[in-house]
This record gives sequence, C-alpha cells and structure tokens, in this order.
Amino acid sequence: MRKSPSMQNYLSLVIKLVLVLSILNAVYNESWHMVSTNIFLLVLMFLPQLVKKYEIKIPVTLEWALFVFVIITLFLGKAGGIIAPIVFGIAVAFIGLLILAILYTSNQIKKNYFLITLFSFNFAVTFGAVLELLKFFLKTLAGHSISKELYLYTMRNLLFVIIGAAIAALIGLIYMKGYLGTKKIAKAFLKLNPKFSRKTDEEEIFEFTTKEESEKLEFKATLRTNLHTNEFDKKIEYSVLKTIVAFLNSNGGNLLIGVSNKGEILGLKADKFEDKDKFTLHLTNIIKEKIGKKHFHLINFKMLNFKGKSVMKVTCKKASKEVFLKPTPKEEDFYIRVGPSNNQLVGSELIEYVDKIFKKRK
Repeated sequence: MRKSPSMQNYLSLVIKLVLVLSILNAVYNESWHMVSTNIFLLVLMFLPQLVKKYEIKIPVTLEWALFVFVIITLFLGKAGGIIAPIVFGIAVAFIGLLILAILYTSNQIKKNYFLITLFSFNFAVTFGAVLELLKFFLKTLAGHSISKELYLYTMRNLLFVIIGAAIAALIGLIYMKGYLGTKKIAKAFLKLNPKFSRKTDEEEIFEFTTKEESEKLEFKATLRTNLHTNEFDKKIEYSVLKTIVAFLNSNGGNLLIGVSNKGEILGLKADKFEDKDKFTLHLTNIIKEKIGKKHFHLINFKMLNFKGKSVMKVTCKKASKEVFLKPTPKEEDFYIRVGPSNNQLVGSELIEYVDKIFKKRK
C-alpha cells in the first residue's frame, strides 16, 4: 500500500514526538542506553532537514519499523538489568547493518557477508563502550566515587550489549542471505535516494537501453556522423543540441550518444575522434557555442563503457529560465520535450509556455 506524502509527513512527526517522550521517560528512569539510542534515532529522523542539499528521503517501511521500536522503548523505560542493554545492542547493530546494507545494495562495497555482519556487531559494541566511557567521565567530573559495584555494573552492561549485538549480527547474516525484509528497506532507500546508488557502467547502460525513448530519455547513434553517408553532418549535431535544449526547457532528462533509437549499443567510433577526451571537448564546445556556457551547471557528462564500446551520457536538469538554441548568431530556436520527441515553439505558443512554466520555477 502506497502512502501519500502528507500521511508519511504525519508519521514522521508522530515518530519524532514519541522519540522525545521516550527520551524523557528514559532519562527519568535513568535508562541511559535507551536515552542514547533514541537520541541517535532522533538525529536520523531529522537528517533530511539537516542536510537539505542532499535531499535524503527515508522509506516509509523504515519509518514504521522505527515507530514500532520507539513504542516498545516507551515500555522499557523502567526496564533495567538485562533487557535495556540487550535491546540497545540489537538496535544499534541494526543501524550499522542498515548502513552496510545500503552500501552493499548500491555497489559501494563488495559482497562479503562476514565483514558486513562483523561491522554491525563492532558498530554496536563500540557505541556501547563509548557510552559507558562517557558515563564514567561524567561521573568523575561530577565528583562521584567510582566503586567496585559501578565497575561490575559497567562490565555487565557491556556484556549484555555484546549479546544484543551478536543477536542482531546473526539476524543480519540471515538477512544477507536474502531471507529477511531489511533488503527491501535498503532498496527502498536507494530508490528514493538514487544519488547514493553507484551502478557499474554495464548496469547503468543496460538499465537505460531496456527502456524506450520517452519524455526524459533519448538515444542518439552518433554526435556528428551521418551513418548513411559516413560523413560529418551538422544536422546530426543540431539534433543532439535540440534534445539537450528540450530537456533543459522541460523536466530534464538523459541523452545517450552511441546508442541507436532501438537501444542497440553502437559506441562512439563512427564519430572518428582521436580519444574520449576529444569527443567530450567537441561536445562541450558546440554546447558553449550554440546554447551558451552559462547553462553548463545544468548539464553533466559521463562516459560509460560497455564491452569495449563507449557511450556518452548527458544528464540535463530543468532550467529555471528559458534556454534557446542558436543555429546562427542571429537566430534563436526554442524546443521542449513532448513524449519521445522535441517540439519547437514559436510565437504565442512560446510566450504562453514561458509564462506558464518558467514563472513557477523562479
């Protein structure tokens, strides 16, 4: 069941309020493991607001899991002895596991079940040890006497944290084998935050070429060569530039040069450049000349490799101001993306589009 944005916002607010209540309840009951765990979770919940420029989003599945956990911690406020440190160990180990799961799913780290679960275990134990050290220093600064009973209490807490971390690590190992739903959470996170996902070139090209051309995707076989005549053709260049301008004036998109309109990977050899750098330099030069270098911050170039063939991916963001293509110094053409094609607007259509679209973006 898909949650509406407003419902997810309410859920996030409720979790934050319950976390605050759980923290106050744990402080009142001097359950410092619960205090530190919930403070850490509260920071994670505010992470999207703290680093707005990265536009981090938390999957609703994870938010529901956090909601259940913080409700449980409310009832554990008075729980001392074994329960609190064990739950602390499990919770922090799962946080470490989730971090590694995201990195693993996004190809940031190699597939190694043992190291991933070991990291989650060490993450929890280290967190627990730091917490106990912090408590020790605070008591020392406050002038409290350090008795043998306090030492035994600290060692007992660490032992239970280790037990909790071991439980979570074992569950994590089962998860890495694909038997638990944490993998879905990691994939949901990456789907909401694609910038954290690092695909291989082959995976990225395959993902694009299995799709059809659309409002946000277009393929071009070459940058400047007419494959029918095997000659350089300014019309081919102009067609590439039209697509870039259309993406900028619409909602952005990806242009793949070196791929036929049927999704066949051709590579860039037909354009007869000395190397990839010369190809990129030529592309940037014609964009500078025909579109304008002031728009470069909206355009990203990435050279992809697939089985010995190179493909240039040009990613365009939507512009906040209208962008024109200049076939000659005295001419200006305006294009937008309509489905899988580039449409030129002139006269009243152009004025209406600019008034309707770009005034909203400013």
